[in-house]
Amino acid sequence: MVRNTFLPLTGIPNPRAEHKAASGVWLSLAVVLTCLVSAPAHAQIVEKVIDGDSLRVRGVGEVRFIGVDTPEWNEPFGKEASAFTRRLVEGRQVRLQYDQQRTDKYGRTLAYVHLPNGVFVNEMLIQHGYGRLMERFPFRHRDRFQRYEREARHAGLGLWGVGRRAQQIPPPSVLGRYDDNGNGRITCAEARRHGIAPVHRSHPAYVYMHDANNDGIVCR
Repeated sequence: MVRNTFLPLTGIPNPRAEHKAASGVWLSLAVVLTCLVSAPAHAQIVEKVIDGDSLRVRGVGEVRFIGVDTPEWNEPFGKEASAFTRRLVEGRQVRLQYDQQRTDKYGRTLAYVHLPNGVFVNEMLIQHGYGRLMERFPFRHRDRFQRYEREARHAGLGLWGVGRRAQQIPPPSVLGRYDDNGNGRITCAEARRHGIAPVHRSHPAYVYMHDANNDGIVCR
């Protein structure tokens, strides 16, 4: 009697297995790309503020703020915008976060810049009238920046007040009130001297202070 003998098939492609493997590869690539776009870089030190919307960051090189355009030095309010950015970040640690486009045509790194205390520097420039919304390129926070620009324009803050009777910009007036030694920072000793300690994240002086544990309160 002849028995049917089934030999294993080798060398014959299995369409289902190939499709499954390919799907797995594409899924892995999608996850990796998503992580690369959204994951923040390690905290870095700002070596130099070049102007209101660009910095030189240690280990990264020149960094251009995403979504905001500040006046040039020779334009109205250009020096004030640069001074504001310098007070916020020069010599300090920052965290860089990226969007879909990582560099511009000049080779500069494009980034959202955050301070350890949670302050979003790109956003601050728009909120206080030191910069305009950059209209030409899409980016993640466009709608929010657009709303802040409308509010700053309506209030006549910063560059929107040039040529008319502008309101005082909150951050410089805060420094003038609490920064006794004029170094662009507010210490706990100064905060206590002026009776504002403990200083919460909502207080305008907070952005000029160091929140060591990032809990939103300094000088308890």
